[in-house]
Amino acid sequence: MTTLPEYTPPGRPLNSPELRLLRRWFPPTLMGAEHLNSESPALFIGNHTIYGLADVPLMQAEIYNASGIWLRGLSDHLHYRLPVWARFLERQGAFRGTRQLCEQAMLRGDNLLLFPGGGREVMKRRGEEYSLIWKQRLGFVRLASKHRYPIQPFASVGADDAWDILWDAGDWQRSRLRPLLERLPLWKIAKQGEEIPPIVRGMGLSSVPRPEPFYFAVGPAIDTAPYCGSEDDDEAMLALRNSVADAVKALIVQAKQRQAETHSASLLRRLLIRS
Repeated sequence: MTTLPEYTPPGRPLNSPELRLLRRWFPPTLMGAEHLNSESPALFIGNHTIYGLADVPLMQAEIYNASGIWLRGLSDHLHYRLPVWARFLERQGAFRGTRQLCEQAMLRGDNLLLFPGGGREVMKRRGEEYSLIWKQRLGFVRLASKHRYPIQPFASVGADDAWDILWDAGDWQRSRLRPLLERLPLWKIAKQGEEIPPIVRGMGLSSVPRPEPFYFAVGPAIDTAPYCGSEDDDEAMLALRNSVADAVKALIVQAKQRQAETHSASLLRRLLIRS
């Protein structure tokens, strides 16, 4: 039986040099902190932004510093193809996103962070900014319902504006190089090319992300207790999943409104963002 990696949350506010750098480059705003309840563990569900690396650690830190809630991330299996990287994630409290380990974490009463869009939502294509690509996944609502775990919807806005996508997975799939790419192990790892990382442009002609402010919006928790016992009812689970998706979409709109209202930065930052 696979055992959940042990992890103890930090005992002090998170303010490492790496986080200070992130905060300077992507000034964060946390909205809806009043909905955070450190007395009741929850499953945090939201949208995955491009690459999924710039905003997640900053969001975890902002939520922890505001409420003492530490989010343990469920990691995609792809991360475990890189053992050193996987060990680093586990030191931050993450673990392989299997049903068995998720249930162990719920029985422990951990606060959990999950992106139903997974790798496909991270490897965005042109025009998919802030889109939810959840397909028909119901596993997370089945587990939450079984364990009566509240679902805490959230949104992350800013990262998808920090890059422009020049070439995406769809371009590779349609290219003349596809027959050659299909022979490479990467093609299979990337799920037949569906999850190939996009080629992007940030500042100027480089891939350095533009210094966009980040906005994290947390909504009221969704009670899953009424669905307990209905985990095998696909219709009920789809209804719950759609309720969560609707809540996340509404929070994205709310965060984008705040972004539009407060997008007044220094002259240097405005120039960098527009470059």
